[in-house]
Amino acid sequence: MSKRSFIAGLVLGIVIAMFIIPFGFKIAFKHMMFKEVPSSYGFDKTVSLISNRINHQAGWHVTNIINQEQVLLDNGGKEVGKVKIIKFCNAKLSTEMLKADDRKYMSVKMPLSISVYEKSDGKVYIGLMNGYLMARMMSGTTEGVIMESVVKDIESVMSFLHFRYTIF
Repeated sequence: MSKRSFIAGLVLGIVIAMFIIPFGFKIAFKHMMFKEVPSSYGFDKTVSLISNRINHQAGWHVTNIINQEQVLLDNGGKEVGKVKIIKFCNAKLSTEMLKADDRKYMSVKMPLSISVYEKSDGKVYIGLMNGYLMARMMSGTTEGVIMESVVKDIESVMSFLHFRYTIF
């Protein structure tokens, strides 16, 4: 291999590493960090099913259901259609996460949220953060171990839709 070929390969590798890989990540990010699951039920039925299943999952309870559509209208926003955010918590897992000072930053995502919304075509969807990916990114830490338990429980709650977390 000539010195010129080596330098050309090195430059090409740097260009790929600096521009193409981040561009690919930017495109995939939405599908990696957020999950959108179609519901085979109507809006109110979907909210009710998820809320009831959370409340019947051992250790979990719904803390609030926010009618985001109404909140926006009440505060000067415009009509966005049906959107409800189900806030829920597991006191045992939350205590474990927050008892150490170096993990208190995780409180930014507490309580957890699942959104239910109806798109303009009338179809109902469920939006979630990708807990599996977050747990993988924190593997080897206490946060990762706790998040693995959360992921299993959320998959159980969402099993009525045959939902499983994946990277994509």
